[in-house]
Amino acid sequence: MRPLRLLLLGLLAWTATIGQGEGPKYQVLFNGKDLSQWKGLDPFWSVRDGAIVGQSTNENPVPTNTFLIWQGGEVGDFEFRCLVRFEGNNSGVQYRSAMANESQLALRGYQADLHPKPDYMGMMYGEKTGRGIIATGGQRVMISADGRSDVTEAFTPLRGIATEQWNELVIVAVGNRMIHQVNGVTTVDVTDNHPDAQRSGLLGLQLHQGPAMKAEYRNLLLRPLQGAEAQRVLQAAIDSTPSADAATDRGAEGTVAKPNAEAWLKQSPQPQWIWADKSAGNQKVWFRKSFQVAAPVKHARLYTTCDNRMTVFLNGKQVAKSDAWQSPIDQDVAKRLQPGRNVIAIAGQNEGGVAALVAKLTLDDADGNTTSIVTDTTWKRSETQTRGWNAVGFDDSDWTGVKAIAAIGAGPWGIATSEGADAGGRVTLRPQEIYAPAGFVVEQVYDVPKEQGSWVSLATDPKGRLYACDQGGAGLYRVTLRSGEPPLVEKVSAGALAGVSGAQGLHWAFESLWFHRNGGNLIRLGDSDGDDVLDVAETYPGTTGGGEHGNHAVLPMLDGKGLYLDGGNAAPLASHSRSRVPTWYEGHLLPRMWDANGHARGRMAPGGWVTELDVASKQQVVRTIGFRNQYDIALNRHGDLFAYDADMEWDLGLPWYRPTRICLAASGADYGWRSGSGKWPTYYEDSLPPVVEIGPGSPTGMVAGADADFPTRYRDALFACDWTFGTMYAIHLKPEGAGYRGEAEPFLYGSPLPLTDAVIGRDGALYFAVGGRGTQSGLYRARYVGDESRAQPTEVDPAAEAARKQRRSLEAFHGVVSPDAIQAAWPLLSSEDRFLRHAARIAVESQPVETWAERAVLASDPQTRITATVALARLGSEYHRAGALVALVTLKADSLSKSQLLGMLRGYALIFDRLGKPTKIESQQVLAQLDPLLPSDDDDVNTELIRVLTYLRSESVIAKTMALIENRRPTEPPPWSELASRNSRYGGAINKMIDSMPPSREILYAFMLRNVRSGWTLDQRRSYFTFLNQAAKASGGASYAGYLTRIRDEALANCSSEQRVALQEITGEDFNPQPDFPIIEPQGPGQKWTVDAALAATRGAKNFERGRSLFFSAKCAACHRLAGLGGAIGPDLTSIPNKFDERYLVEAIVHPSKDISDQYGSSRVLTDDGQVLIGLVVEKENGDLTVYPIDENAKAVDIEADSVELIEASKVSQMPENLLDRLSAEEVRDLLTYLMTAGNPNDKRWGR
Repeated sequence: MRPLRLLLLGLLAWTATIGQGEGPKYQVLFNGKDLSQWKGLDPFWSVRDGAIVGQSTNENPVPTNTFLIWQGGEVGDFEFRCLVRFEGNNSGVQYRSAMANESQLALRGYQADLHPKPDYMGMMYGEKTGRGIIATGGQRVMISADGRSDVTEAFTPLRGIATEQWNELVIVAVGNRMIHQVNGVTTVDVTDNHPDAQRSGLLGLQLHQGPAMKAEYRNLLLRPLQGAEAQRVLQAAIDSTPSADAATDRGAEGTVAKPNAEAWLKQSPQPQWIWADKSAGNQKVWFRKSFQVAAPVKHARLYTTCDNRMTVFLNGKQVAKSDAWQSPIDQDVAKRLQPGRNVIAIAGQNEGGVAALVAKLTLDDADGNTTSIVTDTTWKRSETQTRGWNAVGFDDSDWTGVKAIAAIGAGPWGIATSEGADAGGRVTLRPQEIYAPAGFVVEQVYDVPKEQGSWVSLATDPKGRLYACDQGGAGLYRVTLRSGEPPLVEKVSAGALAGVSGAQGLHWAFESLWFHRNGGNLIRLGDSDGDDVLDVAETYPGTTGGGEHGNHAVLPMLDGKGLYLDGGNAAPLASHSRSRVPTWYEGHLLPRMWDANGHARGRMAPGGWVTELDVASKQQVVRTIGFRNQYDIALNRHGDLFAYDADMEWDLGLPWYRPTRICLAASGADYGWRSGSGKWPTYYEDSLPPVVEIGPGSPTGMVAGADADFPTRYRDALFACDWTFGTMYAIHLKPEGAGYRGEAEPFLYGSPLPLTDAVIGRDGALYFAVGGRGTQSGLYRARYVGDESRAQPTEVDPAAEAARKQRRSLEAFHGVVSPDAIQAAWPLLSSEDRFLRHAARIAVESQPVETWAERAVLASDPQTRITATVALARLGSEYHRAGALVALVTLKADSLSKSQLLGMLRGYALIFDRLGKPTKIESQQVLAQLDPLLPSDDDDVNTELIRVLTYLRSESVIAKTMALIENRRPTEPPPWSELASRNSRYGGAINKMIDSMPPSREILYAFMLRNVRSGWTLDQRRSYFTFLNQAAKASGGASYAGYLTRIRDEALANCSSEQRVALQEITGEDFNPQPDFPIIEPQGPGQKWTVDAALAATRGAKNFERGRSLFFSAKCAACHRLAGLGGAIGPDLTSIPNKFDERYLVEAIVHPSKDISDQYGSSRVLTDDGQVLIGLVVEKENGDLTVYPIDENAKAVDIEADSVELIEASKVSQMPENLLDRLSAEEVRDLLTYLMTAGNPNDKRWGR
């Protein structure tokens, strides 16, 4: 354990009595925004990033020492403190000074010198007084009335101060005694009775003449002192003389510094990211590399990390473990190596999506030789664990080689490092490096030792103690803050609670500590015998699983009876007694595309959720759904619940990217997270918008500021922690109708500052933890010491209060059948307040559909009709389709507001998706209404028009959409540059995107058009693929390029063979659909295959060559193309793995007429000579038709357009029912595997 690290040692007398009265209040000299309280020469002083900056350059030198002078009057007896960093030359804080030169703003008097030389850092200098150096570092000086000095070397001089980093300067001046401190260490103590001694004067910041320099100051605070208080502060400063080592807080001198990790890793030889041939979810791979060592090893630096987790062995002994690729191992392992043969062995595990391992071991032996071992294709791997696999003598001759994926530094990983870490790769940020608003101070309370884990969850109990829990298995701890000494940290995970660890949510309520476990249940911890020790655990029914996307927060409900629980999108929704959310669905009118790297593939609604737990009955009620990974929840002073939801950083630059955001967790709401490209826009009528979108990040803890001893505006805020960018946001909420809008203010930030959780202590301070994923953990607190009012917020907007009351009255009907619901809710279906309208719709949807369906389609008010029709589309059946369509198609679209028009378009999408496809007449009616509206002046309206018109196969949608793509405007870059600077590893991708912004909106247009097979001219096709090529030159997240590639591939699959040949120069495709391998007929014996029987046959060894041959011999290739081979009558099957699971595929083959695409369905064609043809109808560019009969052996028939009398849809699929029945079980297995692997021979499923 390391001692309490205080940023303001001068406040020890107060900080020692935590929660026992108010501390001192300081005057805030700098507001962090402008120089309104200061006067300086304009060319040299400015404000940047919340700091005062004084800067000279070679082109703009300082002719003589000049000062930025505080305009608040003279200072006499006082305590002053600030944070400062400087480079290029020395600076200083001038005090009790007089004006020496008005034109140059030069001062004469005492100076707390800031100097790069350790002996001069914090010394006292007499600026322009003729006295020169009055005291150097480490001196106590008594100056008599005759000017003679009695010097005592009382303190150890500072050493190792990094002046380019933030350091704290404190000046205490009372009467004739003045004390300077740097980072809590006294540098000089001067008693000045000199005849020229000054007792009051001006305060200023110095910019020194000479070489170019920069000095930065922030958090400047002043406390005037008098009487007994002055003497107490002075005595506290005299008594606070800790070792100078504490000022550096960076270890002993003489420590050999490791080379910068990034530079070392880039040196030759560079390690490669490696893995098996194919990555898969929950995949485990064992790796080995043997090497020789010629002599005893003196130093051996090992760096390794694995996406997602790993355990590392050297010569059979475990040396390290990591649960996240962002937390690499970087340590010395010399003691584990021996002359002769050695082996490094790593057990890697993937949790989903892309997977890879990287490692570098550089050793120096006693003979002076340096050897490096890096991950490359010489490593071996196995996907089966064998006894003794990590031992030196293990025979790995039958292990296979690895696949090199990319050199270190490549995306999506970059180079994960733990720079500044100790030998174990663990470090916490100095509190001086953490930015806070004016008047706030940050202190480190505790440095968590490695054996106590990495803390990710915090809670407080009624006695003011903190509880903190490791993310892994290191346990739960109780932290008691004590007067004048380090905190007492006790392990709770002992005895009956020995296995209690891994909380991702903690809260004290109902005389118990509630513990929401990572991958486990909700646990109630109690004290069974009243000895103030938790000793009993009760598990509540609930969900398990999900890891970091699993179970999260626990929060008491205002009714005093229940708890709010929340879980991310990988936590299954627990069984529940009822749901306020009437229904959930995917809600996609056009086909979704799964993430290009496989993340969350196959994961369906409801996504992340919030439930209400009744503690007595242990029953849960579903409250809100549709989040990605809302890690925490909090209540504001009005009693509304908010959730802090995560982004999907791999989606950066793509149209479906959703930034981290704060959402009102409204009753019955679905916030529309869907996997892959399926995320709903915020304007969807069946969803709700966020309160505020923040930007990229990794949300962790969130807490309300109501109980904080902070200025009023912060007591009304929520404080939200971002792990990735080391930022705590103050979310300022402003009521807006029944909802809110918010502003995200960066409140605290630093780098690295992996924030995990925050709570308000009994003393009113904000306590927060850093750590997570095995990183070094620490406990900090932020306090306000300024003089701004800290009164509780009382302002209330009467209109907003009335709207909230109305919303809550409607929420009482959510999930409850009531005869009063329709009457209460129906008038508010027309409300312009989206949150009120939503609450009313959910109340209506909670009632039996037959009680309101007719009223919905007959509503006279346009907004009411739109809202009610959306409700009907969500809860109705195919029976309601016609009426719902009539309700929308009879609206005067050109008279609707933007919100209403978007609601109508979403209504159409839901009707077609949930109630059934429109008839031909219905399609024509909708097209007649919507076609004239495209293009619109509004991008959102264009998006939804294109979506619906693409679905309806509008004849004009291609030309109009391509015009929008071709005439696109540059994409406005988001304001994320400053945020990106707080984490160079993650911020790099953001800055690259900002420098080369993707045409996100137009990518969405192209994404939707990829579904259109016919109606294209060759020029339109050329323009389309040229646009995709141009978009590919922009930058985005890790999945950006993969999505574009698959959009391109699926669009190509919908081109005719002639078009693909003509487009080869643009697409780069070598188009030749004919096989160059032998085709073997099915051998059988066949049988009558059912869906379940065919699925059962897929288990067992598979043969790629036979599967590929069967694609042709079983007649699939007669109509379909896959991996560039086959026919072009039916849909290209290459994208099957991106869209469908195995059951869907088998059902489509066994029952082909169950769900027929309107692009590929058969038609009945009647000609003017009475001929009737049934088959797939394809229109040529000149308007004539080709009919491909259902009989696979029949030839295609060409028909002139003028001879066609009638074309009507057939209910029989072009694909025969008995396609599989000639095949044996082995042949079915191989054919289905060939289809599900998209013809990729390297897919893991082939077992190669």
